[in-house]
Amino acid sequence: MKKNNNFLIIILGLMTVILAGLISLKIITTRQDEWSVRDEPRQEKTKDKGPVITKVYFVGDMMLARGVESSVNKNFGGDFSELFKNVPELKEADILFGNLEGPISENGNNVGSKYSFRFNKAVLPALKEAGFNVLSFANNHIGDWNVKAFNDTLINLKDYNILFTGAGENKALAETPAIIEKNGIRFGFIGFSDVGPNWMEATEERSGILLASDPNYSSIISRAKEDCDFLIVSIHFGEEYKPVHNERQEKLAHLAIDAGADIIIGHHPHVEQDIEIYEGKTIIYSLGNFIFDQHFSKETMRGMIYMLTFEDKELSEAKKMTSILNKKYQPEGLFEDEEIKDKEEIIHSSCPKPDKDYENLMFLALDQENGLPDINYTPRDLVSLGEISTRKDICLVQEVKKSLTLMFESAKEVGLSIKVTSAFRDYNYQENLYKNALKNNPDPKKSVAKPGYSEHQLGTTVDLSGSSINFASASINFDNTPEDLWLRENAHLYGFIMSFPYGKDETTGYKYEPWHYRYVGKDIACEVKDSGLTLVEYLRLKNLP
Repeated sequence: MKKNNNFLIIILGLMTVILAGLISLKIITTRQDEWSVRDEPRQEKTKDKGPVITKVYFVGDMMLARGVESSVNKNFGGDFSELFKNVPELKEADILFGNLEGPISENGNNVGSKYSFRFNKAVLPALKEAGFNVLSFANNHIGDWNVKAFNDTLINLKDYNILFTGAGENKALAETPAIIEKNGIRFGFIGFSDVGPNWMEATEERSGILLASDPNYSSIISRAKEDCDFLIVSIHFGEEYKPVHNERQEKLAHLAIDAGADIIIGHHPHVEQDIEIYEGKTIIYSLGNFIFDQHFSKETMRGMIYMLTFEDKELSEAKKMTSILNKKYQPEGLFEDEEIKDKEEIIHSSCPKPDKDYENLMFLALDQENGLPDINYTPRDLVSLGEISTRKDICLVQEVKKSLTLMFESAKEVGLSIKVTSAFRDYNYQENLYKNALKNNPDPKKSVAKPGYSEHQLGTTVDLSGSSINFASASINFDNTPEDLWLRENAHLYGFIMSFPYGKDETTGYKYEPWHYRYVGKDIACEVKDSGLTLVEYLRLKNLP
């Protein structure tokens, strides 16, 4: 009998353990369903595979209404996914975070500001496809269309399995971190707004956002840290358009790290701000704009992408990249700091863009019998020449502009002023030029190239003039001017060769043009200069394409 009693005790004990486990599992599952994403089974480290890599990327402000929506409708037929097509690198991230500057809803009432934003529901699949799996709603625009639109947004994001932070159906849920578990690491996200709107603050009875002014700010962060291995605190703070953080930002960021945050992600100023390392933890004071229609400055048309890489469970790399918005409000790739100036110049240039990805024809031998393989050819990376030209609409390949600028600066050191009077010419421009020449000359080809045969279409060729003749265009009076004489002796050192030199009419097919220079790079230009050959003779001799 005693033996049977012991058996019953063991059975009852096992049932108790199983029941407790089921109850615990239910609680965890319920929480995960509401507030986090459980990863697929963790990859195990093997000798062949090496460490398990986890990538977490952060982007700044996304505003998908107003001018952005107009551009999407005009250029992409309403397909918001086109906004992200030039940054496929984002899909490499296991976790992609951004700040969404407004509600996603078809309901609600405008609170009255002319800067109120509300996004079309068509942005939802676009955000999902782009790779976003967590968004911050703790910002000053999430309440632009009142509580109804805000609540719709929470529901809409859940429908697409995109997490949000800094907001919730009540204060307790708003304070609960969004959790994404990836490769055995629990990443937690908690967000705050320091710029309101105060009336949108979450309460026990009302949905809303978390404010950084909450007296329990530090304890909210500390509790969030208990639920995760790596805590990201997102804060909407700072002064708009200021490139450096202020004292208030610094105080809030330091308090957050002291409370347990592992990294601070800031947004709101609409421009990139500085980065600080405090107690060994990184503070990104502002990521700037990722997608926004603030086209009034280059600073507001770019944004920082901050990229974390974990090997196994350890942070192994932190990298800062930058994206640049084009005129259609598409982020154009991810660039290192040293690339930014050049890329911005290309992206924001008013110069024409190629319809397709043409091969580089820099060394193509053009003459009256051999033209371009495609009359619609437009070179890549055309940029406006600005102050080094006589007109604002003159464009040139960026590499050539750099060398040209150096050459002009050298000329300036000896008191000479040289400018470009003409550069890239598309087929239509050449056609009109040739037609006008025919009016005065039945056979103008020695002075004007046939359409599709001009070196100017390469985007590497310039017509030059100097201050000594008041920058007159294509003037034979340029011959033997101080600027002309200097160019003959020095242009090759900067990669330029006079295409149609004196006495070479029969060889080149064109009359003498002392103003016409073509860029081929310093090495080739020096070889041509030393050889005594014309450029087209040299290119044929070398069998260059």
